[in-house]
Amino acid sequence: MKFAKVPIPDLTAALHQRGFSYLKRDERGWMRFAGELRLKAKNYPCELAVSPGLDEFPRVWLTPVPPGRPELQPHLSANGYLCYLALGSVIFDFFHPIRQTIACLDRAERVLEDILAGKMVEDLAEEFHITWGRDWCMLDVDERRPGSLDAYTFGGRTSIVTDDKARTHAKLEAIGLGLPKVELSAFRVRTKARPIPLQESWPPKTVQAFLKWQNTLDPRCSKKIEQRLMEMFRVKATRVLVLIDSPQVQYGINVDLKRDPAGTGNKPSLREILYRLPLHRISVCRIDDRYLAERNLPGSKTLAGLKVGLVGCGTIGGYLAEMLAKAGAGTVGGKLTLVDMGSLEPGNLGRHRLGFNALIKKKAEAMCDELRGVAPGIDAMAIIDDVKAANLGQLDLLIDATGEQGLTDWLTWKYADKVPFLSAWVEGSGAAVRALLKAKPEHACARCVSQPPLSDQYRVFDVPPEVIMKGHGCEGLYVPFPAAASVQAAALAMEMVQAWLDGADSASFRTRVLDQSREVHFKDCSPQRYEGCPACAT
Repeated sequence: MKFAKVPIPDLTAALHQRGFSYLKRDERGWMRFAGELRLKAKNYPCELAVSPGLDEFPRVWLTPVPPGRPELQPHLSANGYLCYLALGSVIFDFFHPIRQTIACLDRAERVLEDILAGKMVEDLAEEFHITWGRDWCMLDVDERRPGSLDAYTFGGRTSIVTDDKARTHAKLEAIGLGLPKVELSAFRVRTKARPIPLQESWPPKTVQAFLKWQNTLDPRCSKKIEQRLMEMFRVKATRVLVLIDSPQVQYGINVDLKRDPAGTGNKPSLREILYRLPLHRISVCRIDDRYLAERNLPGSKTLAGLKVGLVGCGTIGGYLAEMLAKAGAGTVGGKLTLVDMGSLEPGNLGRHRLGFNALIKKKAEAMCDELRGVAPGIDAMAIIDDVKAANLGQLDLLIDATGEQGLTDWLTWKYADKVPFLSAWVEGSGAAVRALLKAKPEHACARCVSQPPLSDQYRVFDVPPEVIMKGHGCEGLYVPFPAAASVQAAALAMEMVQAWLDGADSASFRTRVLDQSREVHFKDCSPQRYEGCPACAT
């Protein structure tokens, strides 16, 4: 069926039946309509804007704006714009734009009804950052502790706060910046109160107004801020950055202490001068490693602070190393150790995380360099010796991504009774990917499930696929499979790392089948150790 575009007159007619009349096209070409939102108590006048291509959600403005201070009403801006849905939370159905537009009007009516009934006041806290400031502070502080911090300004509306200059400098260099030379005085206080706008003058423009607002939220926090500002005023600090660490959001103010007091007459006190000072409201953007690792998995644990070893930086390990880094490995006092004595050869490029810029380089070293671009400041160490002779040090987790059964068996024998040990590999010529975690003594290792008598029980397919070798000569032989298989093997391993971090009681042996044409024999499970296994049996 061919897609048929809805004629504009049909849309106009549908809106006319809803009580809307056409006004004009605005400067962007959007069609403006005047009408009313139908509420239980009364109808409310509004304007509706519809995109010329009928391919975006319509916009709604209230005319007039409800009485009171509109910036203090959730989902309603000062100019009357009604935020009746969060973009990205609903899919726009461009095949049925008229039905979609009417549904949006229905939703707008429900949202406005709740706003006027006071049912969405809590949303003010969620939207606080919208009504706060446009000045930005990048926060690179690992420990959520109050007190003095190192702060710098780039000039203008941007500053940065850090508790580790070297780490922050590395991050700024990665985006083409360096650590600014202009220093600021900065401190942070903690509060349990969520920031909600005042019902009076908002937003605060002076120190006095800010402290008054803080006092309504948390009197102790307000007193701490005032005391610290007075201290800095007395020691003649020129510019102070104040950060407030509250539940779910951090925010702050920037105060220039060099301004002359306004007015004449009797000499004002230091407190009076302080109260009169104007301020700049600051929104905080966290760039610390703990936050970056936790953001995508709120409530879950990360690898931050742990010591992780990865053996094999090849087709699986290269992608997995990046995933580990983004999960916090090598940050917040942790360490990521990469072990691989091989070099990146031209034949590796088709399915490796590294590219031409790393050609002929040692994989482990090149991967460490790559990770410093992904996570600047990461503590990543490369070992380019034979893993059998290497000292891996104390580890919280060891991962084998070599895909070499003999080496996997040796690593199991050497480490599996000392540290949680995860193996990941590609089955055959990319027909499936598998991963096995041995974190408990009673669980099977990779050799247990790959050798008789258990191998038949835990095979992937009813009929094992043939392994086809390619290449020329003994040294050039390899098993061909696409890069997609490598990525999926790495993803499966990372899935199991996260389950281990969260302490989930889940399958320790998992498989993801890529060749859907084959009959699957295996189901994810937690196989028991084979007592006769030479690799893991005690």
